[in-house]
Amino acid sequence: MDVTWFDRGEKAIEKIRSYADCSSWNFQNKLLLLQAEQCFYLEDFESAKRFYDAAILSAQEHKFVHEEALACELAGHFMLESGEGRSSLSYFLLAQKKYREWGAYAKEENMKTYIKEQFGNSKHTSKIDISPSIPTEQDPRKRRAS
Repeated sequence: MDVTWFDRGEKAIEKIRSYADCSSWNFQNKLLLLQAEQCFYLEDFESAKRFYDAAILSAQEHKFVHEEALACELAGHFMLESGEGRSSLSYFLLAQKKYREWGAYAKEENMKTYIKEQFGNSKHTSKIDISPSIPTEQDPRKRRAS
């Protein structure tokens, strides 16, 4: 264990915890995500899974789509690295969807490519469209600057 980085992580968690005490709306999901990452690092996989899911739910409840996307992506990596490849796919797919919803189209494309590379043409990914997203009329990428 790299004690220096672990100590920095501990300090970050404590700082975010103090912010969450003042404004749980803005900081609860961030705290939960940091706690998930800490548990993952410490190989406390059961707690990590609970924290990832709680971070995703908190971000969703507070309408932080970008942070929900990030939490889903990190949960997917956690599940994949802890041997739960099948479960990781659902997190990655949700992350991709949330990145698109947020408007992070390059990140969405990155997730599509990653999923295809990681999971290949399995029965779980055969329905994944990895072609570039085509802007629709409501899509902000299609709008022109006035």
